[in-house]
Amino acid sequence: MKLRLLLLIAAIVLIATGPQAQAAGPAKVKLGALMALSGPAAPWGIPILRGVELAAEEVNKQGGFKVKGKSYEWDVRSYDHKYVPAEAIKAANKVIYSDRAKFLSIMGGSPTLAVIPLMKENNILSLNFASGGKKVTNPDNPLVFRYNASVEIMYLSVLPYLVKNEGIKTMATITPDDATGHSGLNAAKLGASHSHLEIISAEFFERGSKDFSSLLTRVLAKKPDLIETSLTDPTSASLILKQAREQGYKGIFLLSWGAVPEQVLKIAGPHAEKAYMYVSAPVKPENDYQKRVYEAFVKKWGEKNWDNIIYMAYGLVPALTEAIVAAQSFEPEAVAKKLESLEWETPTGRLSFGGAKLFGIKRELLYKGAFYQFREGTPGFLGILDYPAEALD
Repeated sequence: MKLRLLLLIAAIVLIATGPQAQAAGPAKVKLGALMALSGPAAPWGIPILRGVELAAEEVNKQGGFKVKGKSYEWDVRSYDHKYVPAEAIKAANKVIYSDRAKFLSIMGGSPTLAVIPLMKENNILSLNFASGGKKVTNPDNPLVFRYNASVEIMYLSVLPYLVKNEGIKTMATITPDDATGHSGLNAAKLGASHSHLEIISAEFFERGSKDFSSLLTRVLAKKPDLIETSLTDPTSASLILKQAREQGYKGIFLLSWGAVPEQVLKIAGPHAEKAYMYVSAPVKPENDYQKRVYEAFVKKWGEKNWDNIIYMAYGLVPALTEAIVAAQSFEPEAVAKKLESLEWETPTGRLSFGGAKLFGIKRELLYKGAFYQFREGTPGFLGILDYPAEALD
């Protein structure tokens, strides 16, 4: 009996320490993804998460990456914060203390701001799909990167175009009444000043609102040449467009942040005609990299779930992977230093971080968005808009 027991123990030890154990594969590096997967901002959060997951899967399929001779793969842990700051804090606690994630990606300026103290306390590096202006991006937050084109870049790109092509002189902003929305107004002031425009109306609304009639009555009374929806979620922005047109507004309308074309048409219908839209990437694949990502996405989630924001989201994982490999370390400060000077290939071209002149530190993704105008029920591509680089660095 003793001999049999000893043989059994020896077999267990062999399994645990022999070639079979080595076949377990690369170690997992956890990336926490805190997104709005329900609620009005879900049309942003769901495709962003899928873009991150798709890129992580691609890295893993190619054998992962190596740090000091050891192989690693990505393990994306996702949580729904519903675009509610308190929910983001709860999710961050889980992903930091239970999942032991080394890195985070948070969607939304308000959720990101809410989680920053917790990330600082735990020395977490994050790449966030967030606005928040200087409250998020500043020298006191050196481990906090913004992985999206900033609303500041959007205004610096779009407003000169509308001044030149539509002759606008005045504008009204409609933004959510939270930290994200207020940072959007600050960015609008910067853009308006750069283009010599006057903001004659600035309105705020509670996220989740459906009826904007009273707000729009106040805005329309000022007779702005342009109404723009700043950092409003896609659902609310489409409702604002529809209700403004129903109240008789015939001026220029800009869905200025992350509109979803199909949703705009579904909600606003014919009222979408001639409205402008600034989005993260071309609606349809324009190059081989984009086609490859598109085909991989469709195979996994289906064509009906495609969203062009996936191109931007996809680039986050290659950026973080390359920075870790370049640093040959998972230490946040070492990785951040590499990210600051990194250039990497994405579906929308080579990208880098900048914004030192505007934010005092290079933590803003330098990204050129795609500009569209709805024409006869279809988003018509106007081009990739450049921004004045001197205003950022």
